[in-house]
Amino acid sequence: MASSCGPTRKRSASRPRSPPLAGDDVARQGALTDLALLAGLPAPWCNGRLAPLGRGLTNGNYRLSLPSGQCAFLRCGHPDPVRLGIDRAIEWQLYRGAVGQGLALPCHHGDPASGLMLLAWCDEPNWAEQAPPPAEQPRLLAEVLTRLHRLPVPTVVMAVRAHSAGYRDRLARVPGWLPALERGLLASREPTDCWLPCHHDLNPANLLGPRPWVIDWEYGAAGHPGFEVASIQRTHGWSEEQRRQLESCYLEGVGAHKLLNGKGFQADAFLPWVDYIGLLWALLMAEQQPGPEYQALIDTNRQRLE
Repeated sequence: MASSCGPTRKRSASRPRSPPLAGDDVARQGALTDLALLAGLPAPWCNGRLAPLGRGLTNGNYRLSLPSGQCAFLRCGHPDPVRLGIDRAIEWQLYRGAVGQGLALPCHHGDPASGLMLLAWCDEPNWAEQAPPPAEQPRLLAEVLTRLHRLPVPTVVMAVRAHSAGYRDRLARVPGWLPALERGLLASREPTDCWLPCHHDLNPANLLGPRPWVIDWEYGAAGHPGFEVASIQRTHGWSEEQRRQLESCYLEGVGAHKLLNGKGFQADAFLPWVDYIGLLWALLMAEQQPGPEYQALIDTNRQRLE
C-alpha cells in the first residue's frame, strides 16, 4: 500500500531490515494487552484508556480513565489462583459483603471466574505510602475486624496447616534447608477453636486512606482470627504492644468477646505460621517469576523461623 506521506521505496535486498528495538516490542505488546482488556469491559469503560499502576506481588493493576474524566481501578487477578490457594467464588462473596459493611470500594464490573474487577476509583494513598499516625492504627484495624466479623462465615476454610501443605506440595523444588526448618512447627498444635470471616492479607498496601478502604480480597475465607492479627503484626512491623492495643480495641466492642469463645485472639500461636506460609508463598512466586521482592520475603521469613 502506498504511503500518504510520500512515494514508496523498495528495500534493497543487500540491506536487511533492522530488528525492531526492544522498547518498541514492549510498547506494542502493552498496547495489545490494553486493547484486549478494554474489549472485555462493558460500555462506557471499553472506550477508556489504561495506565498501569505499581504492580502488586500477585496482580496487575491499572487506572482506567474515560474521556469524561471519570476514573476506575482495574484489577487483573493472578492467572493461576489454585496454585496460590485462591477461591474466586469465596473472594467474590466476601467482597460483596464487605461493600455492604463499608469496607470495600463499590464495583462497576466484575468477572469472578477470572478475577477481573473494575472498582470505583479512590485517590487515597495506601498505608505503605502514607499510613495514619501509629497511635491510631490499632483502633482503625480493630474497627475493620469488627465489621468484617459481622459477615456470614464462608463455607471455605483456610486452616493454616492445610493451606501451608498445599503451598508446599506445589513447589517444583523443595530447598534442602526447608525440612529441618519446618520440623518443629509441623510437630506443634495450633488453635482450631474459632472460625470467622477473614481477609488474610491486611498488609499496608491493601489499606487505602484513614478509613481505611480494604482491597484485594483474594485470600478471603473462614479463618482463625488469631492468624489474621498475627499477620497484621508481621506485615505492619508492629510491636507486641501495638498488637495488644488492637486486641483491646476489638474486645471493647459489644459482644465481640463472644466471637472468640472467651479465649482471645491467641495470636502468639500463629506468628510462626504467618512466617511459614509467607515463606512458602514467596518460594512459589519465585519459581514463576524470580525477583528481588520474593527473595527478600524468603530471606526474612526463613530468618524468623530459624
